[in-house]
Amino acid sequence: MHQLLGISSVEQVPAQFVLQQHDNPLSKKLNDIINEIRRQRCNYLRLRLCKKGDSSGMLFFSNMVEDKTSIGLSYVEFLVHIHRHVQSKMA
Repeated sequence: MHQLLGISSVEQVPAQFVLQQHDNPLSKKLNDIINEIRRQRCNYLRLRLCKKGDSSGMLFFSNMVEDKTSIGLSYVEFLVHIHRHVQSKMA
């Protein structure tokens, strides 16, 4: 956390946090990724840090959607597949 955000504990994260680049490779890489996303998209949402148990985190998780790919299983389908595989081994 100190390398990425310049803070040593979650409690130090202010309500309005501005991501800054610190003088280390990890911070530079994170900033490069975010700047590349911003460069590729004309519109982007603010990056928001969610503390565990914070109501904004619950809102985030309620909006999560899993995209199914044409070449693989969704997460739920994968769990069902594993469950059936385990059941067949138990029988």
